[in-house]
Formats: sequence, structure tokens, C-alpha cells
Amino acid sequence: MGDRLRGRVCIITGASRGLGQYCSVGYAKEGATVVIAARTEREADPRLPGTIYHTAKLAADNGGEAFPVVCNVASYESVDAMVKKVLDKYGRIDVLMTNAAIQPPGFVSTLQIRHWELEFRVNVHGSFYCIRAALPAMLERKGGSIITISSVAADRGGSHYGATKRAIESMTLGLASEVRGQGVAVNCLKPVGAIETPGMLFGRAPGQVGGGRPGASNTPPPDSYIEAAVILATMTPETGTGIVMNDAQVIAGFADEATKDRFRTLNGEAWSAALGVPVPQNNQPVVSARPARQE
Repeated sequence: MGDRLRGRVCIITGASRGLGQYCSVGYAKEGATVVIAARTEREADPRLPGTIYHTAKLAADNGGEAFPVVCNVASYESVDAMVKKVLDKYGRIDVLMTNAAIQPPGFVSTLQIRHWELEFRVNVHGSFYCIRAALPAMLERKGGSIITISSVAADRGGSHYGATKRAIESMTLGLASEVRGQGVAVNCLKPVGAIETPGMLFGRAPGQVGGGRPGASNTPPPDSYIEAAVILATMTPETGTGIVMNDAQVIAGFADEATKDRFRTLNGEAWSAALGVPVPQNNQPVVSARPARQE
């Protein structure tokens, strides 16, 4: 247990399972009040276990206060209602992680049109809706951290899912520049590679995004991803904004040596190699030891 997020109200979307659930528990362990925002109230498919209430219990059992709220990020009305509930209950939002995403099976040449539109509505529009709903409260208090979520699919080859994640990265960089002088940090996190989640294991044909993945024995645990998410949650414009990094790069840039060594041992060679990869020039973090410049 830690206290890096003690007293902070953190919204995580898509938190009923997978990476959102992992980060909810990780934030709870650091003392956060975690808002579990997702659609799932009941398990409809045993292959996709998890509900907002199950995640809330896990968070509460790990030391944090949890507030489950039903939210469909594809609907701005639903997002706005969720944010209003949070503000009515707590009066503030300190961290927003726009984690909710879907990944329909298929290729660009075969994907159903309705699935293409839904993927952009959830992955891109949903993140935008959440940001626009929560941002005014952060700007009013002149403080907050927004974390969007990307994927290696934005970097490797091309896919419909990767297209949504490239959009997320560009939106992140633009917003970070816009609000840098107003107390809000905006950063983007992606896993180094595959992390086992129910969605990843749901089943897609080899060659498709998310398809043909190895089992848990060949995938790293989520620990370093959670650590990177905690680090980014503590960011200010003065310590880091406009960052688009994977978890290894975040830890390399902002964690102490003991933490770096621990995750090198835990995650193996591929992760350790990513630890030393320089951030591409167009994704250089905006980090300053001085107060942010007003724009």
C-alpha cells in the first residue's frame, strides 16, 4: 500500500475488467478514491467476466474508496451524467483516465461499416466526450491529470484499431499544448506489448488485431503498466505533459533505479529492451523544472 494518490478523485472508464480494472485496484492501493465508470452491471458472457460492482469491491478491498457509475462513453449524455454524479458526490476530479475501448474483429477491408463507426465512437469520441465533460472542473481548480490510452497498434503496421489510437495520440498532444498553462497535465500511456485481459483472450483470428495471442505464460503481468499509470496520475504541467510513452518509457523517465530494476527482473528481455528505447522526436515529453509558460 502507498499514498501517492491519497485524497485524489480518479475516474477510470472501461473499468469493469481488463486494464481499467487493474489500474482501479492499483490506484486504490495508492489511497485514491476511484470512480469505476463502465457499462457492465451484470456479466452477460462468461468469457468477459467483470462488472463495475466487482471492480469497486476489489478497489475497496485494496484500501481505496470506490464509486461505481454506469457510463456508456459512446453517449455524451451518459458521460456528462457520470461526471455530474462525481462532482455532486466529491466536488472535484483530480485524475481522468479514458481507458474504455473496443476492438472489433476483422481487417480494414472486411470490417463491417457499423463496427468501424462504433469503434471510433467508443475509442475516439468517447475519450473526447470524457475529456470535455471533466475538463471544466479541472480548469476551474487549476489542477488535474488526464491520461489517454493508446496501443502498440498505433506504431506497428496499420489497422482500424491502430487508426483510432493514432487519433488519440494526436488529440492528447494537441490538448496538452492548449491547457499547459492552466494547471492540467495531459499524457498518453500504452503497454509495451500484450497484457492478458479478458478482451485480449476473447478470440480473434490470427493476423487480426488482438488475434493469435499467446497465453498468460508468455505475457507480462500488468504491474509495470499500473506503476506507469500511477506515475502519470501524479503529473503536473511542470513535471510532465504532452507525453506519449509506453510503460517502460514512463518508468525509465520518471521512476527511481530500484523500481526500474524491479520491473526489468519481473518483465524480461523484451520489456527491458523497450526501457532503453529513446522516445521518438515527435513524441518528446514537455518536461520542465520551471513553471509552465503561459500561452
